[in-house]
Amino acid sequence: MNQLTVTVPITLPDGYEIIETEKRERLEADKRIIWDINKAAEVAGITKKDMYKVLDAFKPQLDIDNGGCVYYPYGGSKYRIESLGFIKFMRNNFARIMKEIAR
Repeated sequence: MNQLTVTVPITLPDGYEIIETEKRERLEADKRIIWDINKAAEVAGITKKDMYKVLDAFKPQLDIDNGGCVYYPYGGSKYRIESLGFIKFMRNNFARIMKEIAR
């Protein structure tokens, strides 16, 4: 079988560049490395109530004590969520998360 390879130059306007999705997400996440529950819910596009559902349902995977990205509160403390790790978790588990929220 014969193959034909075509090269097409693309010129981006000044001020634009192409970056990998993961790198873009990392840059966005780095704006605020540690999120509270409100920021995590906002970024995920879900309600705070649904965010609590997600954090409860996926605690074994998300708990920082198990290598995850969420510090679960105790003794009056608050949730602390590492942004990049949580973005990756949301992206890799989107279907499971949406099913959990729908319950």
